[in-house]
Amino acid sequence: MINSNEILADFQLIGNRVSNFSIDTKNMSIKSAKAQLSYDFDYNVVNVEESNNSYGGLIEFIASIKAKEKNSILFKISLKIEGAFIGNSKNLSLDEFKKMLQTNGIATLYQISRAYILSVSSLSGINPPIRLPMINVYSLLRKKQSAEMINSSDTE
Repeated sequence: MINSNEILADFQLIGNRVSNFSIDTKNMSIKSAKAQLSYDFDYNVVNVEESNNSYGGLIEFIASIKAKEKNSILFKISLKIEGAFIGNSKNLSLDEFKKMLQTNGIATLYQISRAYILSVSSLSGINPPIRLPMINVYSLLRKKQSAEMINSSDTE
């Protein structure tokens, strides 16, 4: 057996919470056709701080799901989840921590979001329950950065 202290990562989740959640469902017909699901995802780095031997960061992940049947919306789900992370400043630079906060932080919060939405949609009577598809975190990061660059050039 390997002692866990020997293999602990320099980047750790210290807590998470759902800061905003809503579900809006409409009446469904018994002969309902298969609903078409659409997903939108986003994230925001809320805060990054440096203290004595560590970095701290707060990131939020946002998921929106809609189900449509023809032209009517059957349900909408909105989730905002926050995660607090720490990093060892002896082994990580601040830039490395910020990159890890985005990549590893989003990946971690996404997995928690998948479980949360699966559970809540099941308990809400949505059948089959919502299983969020796997996403490419790097693609999300690139698209967000591209959108921010376009938005910043529009304001100049």
